[in-house]
Amino acid sequence: MKPLRASKGIAFLLSTAILASFIGASSRTAGAADPIVIGTTVSQSGAYADVGKYALEGYQLYINQVNAKGGWLGRQLQLKVYDDASDPATSVTEYQKLVQQDHVNLIVGPYSSAITAAVANIADQYKMPMISPEVASVAPFKRNLKYIFQGTATSDRYVYGAIQIAKQYGYKKIALTGEDTAFPRSIAQAVPDLAKAAGLDVVFSELYPHNASDYTAIVQKIKQSNPDVVLAISYFPDSVGIIRALKQANVTPKELFFTIGPAEPNFAKEVGADSQGVLFASNWSAELKTEGNAAFAKAFKAAFGVESDYHSAQNYAAMQVLGAAIASVKSLDNEKIRDFMATHEVETVCGTYHVDASGMQTGYDSLTDQWQSGKQLVVYPSKWAQAKLITPYSWAK
Repeated sequence: MKPLRASKGIAFLLSTAILASFIGASSRTAGAADPIVIGTTVSQSGAYADVGKYALEGYQLYINQVNAKGGWLGRQLQLKVYDDASDPATSVTEYQKLVQQDHVNLIVGPYSSAITAAVANIADQYKMPMISPEVASVAPFKRNLKYIFQGTATSDRYVYGAIQIAKQYGYKKIALTGEDTAFPRSIAQAVPDLAKAAGLDVVFSELYPHNASDYTAIVQKIKQSNPDVVLAISYFPDSVGIIRALKQANVTPKELFFTIGPAEPNFAKEVGADSQGVLFASNWSAELKTEGNAAFAKAFKAAFGVESDYHSAQNYAAMQVLGAAIASVKSLDNEKIRDFMATHEVETVCGTYHVDASGMQTGYDSLTDQWQSGKQLVVYPSKWAQAKLITPYSWAK
């Protein structure tokens, strides 16, 4: 049976109102209904802080827009957010505080697969549905949990484009590395089968510790493997560190691909001309012809003074799904909201939200982008491509 599709009016609530500086600071008039409080943790310090900022801004943008329209159920929205310091254990403590002490009405997911995996049980423990836009790992959805829903493409899709590009151009040998945490591990486990199916060989595979700062040793091992493709499952800080270490060691792969680090708009500023030709995974583009996407991209730039990245779009889309659920069930009944998220499709800026029986995302695509002349352009799949692929990779002089 085909899932029901939420109406466009429900799925997308957009206002051009100028945003308040922070959601939690909004005031309420005397006698007004209490706000609907939405709880989360986001990495505002630690290893994931650079990307966590974008995730938080996606939540902020949506909530401010909806408040300008009158809120949900005639009540304003308020985001209660704690800094989890990029640490899973801290996030668990803070989510428990959100539920037990702050008595939030609803919860949404934190940044990163590792942290989401740690807090997933809390959603089931308190029977509070949690849409999680930053958990690409499929591991939490194999634990028979009923209240967590994936709001991004699954991790194996992140590298599919890179492998297909390598196959197309006859690049045979892959060196694989990345951070030894949940999200990179989930991709690393998928790469050998994807590579084998494409006729490629993984000639090196080793992960480095979380919060690593020196990539010299891992790069020397990569160099010894003489790969055609370097595939790094890395966040922003380690992507920058790895590309600098590769250049210093004079390792020049024909294809240089990172999962998400170069998706950040300031990547090119950080590494300069060496960004030209770098491939990376992204789950959103401002050019996607998804519902309301152009207006979202414009509103984000107006609000924060920078272009959105896909993390902001995913978190915004997660709020669209939650808003569609509440508009449909016309209450804050967690069981009814859970059932909606489990069974309905919702059109969002990222595409069509749809999950399977485990809560795992089946509707969203992952894109392969490339830095070209200071811009992030989609090069794969062809139906979304904005530019012709530049290959092979070469270092700036």
